[in-house]
Amino acid sequence: MASNPKNSSEAKFWEWFQENEEKLFDFESNQETVFAELARELQKIHPSLTFEFSSKEKDQRQFVISGGGMKEAFPAVIRLADAAPNLARWQIIKFRPRHSEPCTIGIGEFYCSSDEVEFTLVPEGQKVGVTLYLGDSKNFDEQIFGHIAFLLLDHTLGEYDVETFIGTVDYEPRDVLSTMKRHPLQELPRMFDQFVKSLTN
Repeated sequence: MASNPKNSSEAKFWEWFQENEEKLFDFESNQETVFAELARELQKIHPSLTFEFSSKEKDQRQFVISGGGMKEAFPAVIRLADAAPNLARWQIIKFRPRHSEPCTIGIGEFYCSSDEVEFTLVPEGQKVGVTLYLGDSKNFDEQIFGHIAFLLLDHTLGEYDVETFIGTVDYEPRDVLSTMKRHPLQELPRMFDQFVKSLTN
């Protein structure tokens, strides 16, 4: 276990986690109650902290500690993850990670497949501005598609990079014309990493 005072909030959280490890690991049997208890314990550390669990693989799970997309919660994520004890059945991950596989995100009656999304990038000082093109003009609800756009960015780039290096985020219907060359969303991680590297060199 990382160096951490025994009476710290981080140490108390991991003590609680170990005491409840069995029901956390098999949360499907009582998911609503288990998730509510875990959320309550995390919010004792920071009110924006949230989490994700992976499916079981070879009797192991990933436990993702997230700042809920709030950059001010990032130090709390790092402190809590760094304070974790060695847990044989768990891999502790800081921040929602990148995912390379395509996804479909739905909100209400609106659904969007990442395979159908395009993007452009522009420099903004030490950050990168991104515009996502998704949906169509006839059924474009700005609030809903804006939410979908941010979820797609988190899925594609991971929580840390989105909050640290992404500046302005715009979203437009796919049928809107653009003066810049647009690229399929699956190319975003490679182009984003090149962009960030050029900004930080």
